[in-house]
Amino acid sequence: MKKFFSCLALAILLSSCSSYNHGVYVAPDYNHIVAHAVVVEQNSNYVVYEYSDIRVDEIAPVAAIYCHDHGGRKSSLYDINLRPDHKRRATFVCQ
Repeated sequence: MKKFFSCLALAILLSSCSSYNHGVYVAPDYNHIVAHAVVVEQNSNYVVYEYSDIRVDEIAPVAAIYCHDHGGRKSSLYDINLRPDHKRRATFVCQ
């Protein structure tokens, strides 16, 4: 029985290590983001996205592209609000 648990623990350890991507860059799935997020407000200094069923870190690369296209600036997360309809609004400022 002890040998069984040792093998099980080893299998779990190896399977958890195999899912790590070792620093390899994975491009965001823009089709997924477009399906779950919309631009609510925008100007040259900030952009506000309303989203559901995704995380804010999935929207951050899109905000970075937006700010880069509007003056070569970097984006920074300013605020996240939970709406009454359970959607969230994230505001990114261009600095």
